[in-house]
Amino acid sequence: MKYTFKTAALLLLASVLATSAYAQETWSLERCILYAQENNLSVKQAQANVKTALLSERQAKTSRLPNLGANFSAGEQFGRTIDPTTNQYSTVATGYNSIGVSAGINLFQGGLIHHSVKQAAWNAQAAQADADQTTNTLALQIAQAYLNILLFEEQLKNARERIATSTEQLNATQKLIDAGTLPAADRYNILAQIAQGEQAAVQAQNSVDLAYLSLKQLLQLEPDYDLLIERPAIAIPADAAPDAVTLTPIYTTALGTQPNVRAADYRIKSAEEGISIAKSSYWPTVSFGVNLNTNYSTAFKLPAGYNQLTEPPIPVRIDGEDRILQIIGQKESIPYDIRTVEYFDQIDQNFGQSVGLNINIPIYQNGRVRLNVERARLSVLTAQLQQNQVRQQLKNDIQTAIANARAARKQLDAAQKTFDATKIAFENTEKRHALGAVNTLDLTTARNNLDIAENDLTVAKYDYLFKLKILDFYEGKPLTMN
Repeated sequence: MKYTFKTAALLLLASVLATSAYAQETWSLERCILYAQENNLSVKQAQANVKTALLSERQAKTSRLPNLGANFSAGEQFGRTIDPTTNQYSTVATGYNSIGVSAGINLFQGGLIHHSVKQAAWNAQAAQADADQTTNTLALQIAQAYLNILLFEEQLKNARERIATSTEQLNATQKLIDAGTLPAADRYNILAQIAQGEQAAVQAQNSVDLAYLSLKQLLQLEPDYDLLIERPAIAIPADAAPDAVTLTPIYTTALGTQPNVRAADYRIKSAEEGISIAKSSYWPTVSFGVNLNTNYSTAFKLPAGYNQLTEPPIPVRIDGEDRILQIIGQKESIPYDIRTVEYFDQIDQNFGQSVGLNINIPIYQNGRVRLNVERARLSVLTAQLQQNQVRQQLKNDIQTAIANARAARKQLDAAQKTFDATKIAFENTEKRHALGAVNTLDLTTARNNLDIAENDLTVAKYDYLFKLKILDFYEGKPLTMN
């Protein structure tokens, strides 16, 4: 019963592992590039810079709008203070409250707002171009890492095949040794060859692991993520002719497709707007404002009521004191009361408005404006120099890419010829070894030469493919394995 349960558990585990392996999704080059564009930290940082630049553009545009504000204050005054309702000094503690609303708009600032908006727009486009350049550079790095994995996996495959071939050769040699046809020492040569093959397989496996790690880092994946890339049929493009490629057409195309070139152009336009911004300080500024205000004070008092039908007393101020002017000739004094005016009555009675136009004319500013203009002109010159550097670097990179593609093509042709010749030599040595015309050492040497030639051919093929992808990159073509 235990055996049956254990067997069933093992079968279930094997089924799960098989299903998982079958369901494991492979990543194409296109998927790797798209995933990296959404998750790579460098791309996210570049996109954040774009958002910041767009916010700066929006902020510049809002400078055209009027501003509106309100203020509210309340408190208690002690000592010798000014009564806000009478504007006279008073030593009586009074409570106060003031309310105000103000609005203003800039009518003219010498074109400052207009050119600031245009400059912010150019900066936003430059930030977007920088983000596109980051994306393109990342795509090229992913393509290189992807091709490296394919290269090292093919080298690993070749190393394992060589081990299998050497093992078969060892078996055949052992039979000949047992039959007395070959000396026993020939067996050690093949064992050394197998050991060399196993070492090459270990090195190739390490290279595969490191290449996968490099790709995972570009994709921002965890190191233990089970990543498996597609192995498309890699073929040298039949129409690839790097010798026929010239600099001028690719350079002209790259000027219109490379984002870093556009970014340099945008920064020149932004710097030119900086000159107009600096010159705006030469001009007067005109602004228009509106203000509404009112206040309340506990010191604002008036006669409140009377107990007989007579003329009301008249409040006056004599020697800095509030007094009531009483009517003379009456037998009795007129009683009176003083009351604080109600809050909303004061708010209504103290309501004031103002409208104003403000003109600020610069006359002498210690030469600051002139220096700012000169500084802005130097910024334009710096941007132009940076543009020239970007274009010159692009031209140099394209020239290097063309030269590398041509050299890689020649290297591939030479490696192919070497491999073909070495393969024929190995096959001839193998036949002679079977006839006993050569010893095992000669066969092992021929096998090693063939292995080296095959490895060089594999490296040359993938190196040439990558050099062609770089040319496609400068021509603005999408990076694919097709």
